[in-house]
Amino acid sequence: MVLGCGEKTSLPEGQQIWVHQGEAQGTTYTIKYVAQDSVPQFAFDKELEVVDLEMNAWRPESTLSRFNRFDRTDTVFEVADPRQVWSMLWAISSDVHRESFGAFDVTMAPLMRLWGFRTEHRETVTQAMVDSVRAFARFQTDVVDYNDVEDEEGRSMGGHLSKGDPRVQLDFNAVAQGYTVDGLAEVLESHGVAHAMVELGGEVKCWGQNAYGKPWRIAIDRPQAIGRSLQAILPVQNTSVCTSGNYRKTSMVNGMRLSHTIDPRTGAPVQHGLLSATVMTPSAAHADAYATVCMVLGPELGAAWIDSLQSEGREVEAMFIMDDGEEGFTFWATPTMRESLEWLQELPVHQP
Repeated sequence: MVLGCGEKTSLPEGQQIWVHQGEAQGTTYTIKYVAQDSVPQFAFDKELEVVDLEMNAWRPESTLSRFNRFDRTDTVFEVADPRQVWSMLWAISSDVHRESFGAFDVTMAPLMRLWGFRTEHRETVTQAMVDSVRAFARFQTDVVDYNDVEDEEGRSMGGHLSKGDPRVQLDFNAVAQGYTVDGLAEVLESHGVAHAMVELGGEVKCWGQNAYGKPWRIAIDRPQAIGRSLQAILPVQNTSVCTSGNYRKTSMVNGMRLSHTIDPRTGAPVQHGLLSATVMTPSAAHADAYATVCMVLGPELGAAWIDSLQSEGREVEAMFIMDDGEEGFTFWATPTMRESLEWLQELPVHQP
């Protein structure tokens, strides 16, 4: 169930800012916008429910959960997909998988479970165990595939999912929340809202200006395991910002404390000094996925990958916060991002 409310606050010069807050997709959301009238809460509820009913891995009746339980390889799993959620998320996931040379992968659920990042916990994980799971935890068409289905006039009729192994399970957590933020933004834009901020689970999209005629101000957390403090403020206008981090979710396996970020190319948790990656790009879905890629690649390869996207003309900026090896932090950022940052706790520049 999605809980929400709308409230308005009188501001100088007759402006009004409307705020909707609630719970969705196992997290919270906040929607702020400047407008003469409020957008009906049910419009947001409907959009949240559309994605939740398709992609919520914790909701037994969702399409994703039903597919994950599907254990046949001799026939396809039919997806109605009236809003083309599967079609869009599959396309984005496939593109980022290819662009990142396999660092982004939506088939990681069995490996997350193996390493103790779901409800299970294991004291020991061997390479043989990893290899066994990787046989069916690969984003390849011989393992899992999705195909759109169209009628004779080219209209979407949903799609077909197929498994090459009955144990295949999907998880779109690293892209679905960003995709939902994009959808909520479309709801606002369809109601003529020209100035807004949408946040869901830390994934943010902003356009126009806040009620005081300034860019929206988005906080970047300090990567600390306990409590919360802010590292910097990022002014944001007409783009999306998503942050991924591995400093809170950990598991003790093989006598080591490991992060929850799994490298799809090895099947094991990453072991590098990158603690959080903040990515800014127009699409919240892509910002969400790109931040995950950077967390897999690590500081040097992640920075090189962001640079390569920029060299291709992509609108993308990024900031990384790293462990300096001495109980402190360093940072790296693209030039435009670095110039925009308003430090609350300034950090030294990372030296590769």
